[in-house]
Amino acid sequence: MSSSSLILIFIFHILLATVSAQLPNVTVAVDGTGDYRSIVEAVGVIPNNSDTFFYIHIKAGFYYENVYIGPEKRKIMMSGDGIGKTNVVSSRSNSSGFGIGDSAALNINSNHFLAKDMSIINNAGSNAGQAVALSTNGDYIACYRCSIEGYQDTLYTEHGRNQFFSYCNIYGSVDFIFGDAAVVIQNSYIGVRLPSGGQTVVTADGRFDEKSNTAIVIHNCSISPTPELQENPNVKTYLGRPWKKFSRTVIMQSYLDAFIDPKGWLMFDGRSDLAALYYAEYGNSGNGSFTSGRVNWPGYHILTNPDDVQSFTVEKFISGSEWLPKLGVPFIPGLIR
Repeated sequence: MSSSSLILIFIFHILLATVSAQLPNVTVAVDGTGDYRSIVEAVGVIPNNSDTFFYIHIKAGFYYENVYIGPEKRKIMMSGDGIGKTNVVSSRSNSSGFGIGDSAALNINSNHFLAKDMSIINNAGSNAGQAVALSTNGDYIACYRCSIEGYQDTLYTEHGRNQFFSYCNIYGSVDFIFGDAAVVIQNSYIGVRLPSGGQTVVTADGRFDEKSNTAIVIHNCSISPTPELQENPNVKTYLGRPWKKFSRTVIMQSYLDAFIDPKGWLMFDGRSDLAALYYAEYGNSGNGSFTSGRVNWPGYHILTNPDDVQSFTVEKFISGSEWLPKLGVPFIPGLIR
């Protein structure tokens, strides 16, 4: 990593300390020691169309809620007491009659949002079908030090520009990072769980417009099996499959464990346009990163020139330096040298 990158990350850690020192506007505590017992109640008192950030601190506990944040509620920071301490939990799923977004424990349809230090969980289980934990539909959305947990369709980056996940854990089994936003996941652990049947697939990008500057970008992450999947080595795992015609996914400078199938990528129900999609790998490591057996699709690329992936860095792809420092979220602006 360059010295300039290290300096930037150090500065952002200092900014984080400043943001964290600010007092919350309201506190949520399920035990009654805060201003409200539920997150939904706290969201209800956020001023509409505010020009300043509204801070909600959520104390440790389990919050069995489905929290919806509409477009009129913007500039929000939710901070918990840590992963596994503050837990927002949904049990909704497609099999229980709920649509994709409606199943989410936390459904964000707004701009300028930060979640940090909490777990966001859908506990419907591996047999429930589509069951979202977190849905993001908006611009300038970040998650820092969060655990996002589910099975199928865990993280729905639905639409929007400039979405960022840093130092997070993301768990799932089938298409569990999916959507049509411009999103970068960085410095995070991606844990692949045992599905109820068939194969596991990490990503399913939904880019449907060739002119749209959206993609799922995974940078400096670890993609590994959880223990229950590791005990079932016959289950095949793929990095992604194209949900929509112009699906675009880039995995770069990440650790890919040996459980990744040598083909790397999978067709989506036989209807993929293999020339229209864009899938790329650059500078990955681990026994799952060998590219000699990868698919030979015209839209798949093994990249070796750093110039070819600069446009997918945090600095270039989601304009990270313009908004992440204000939230105090550390990031690597470019490639790791």
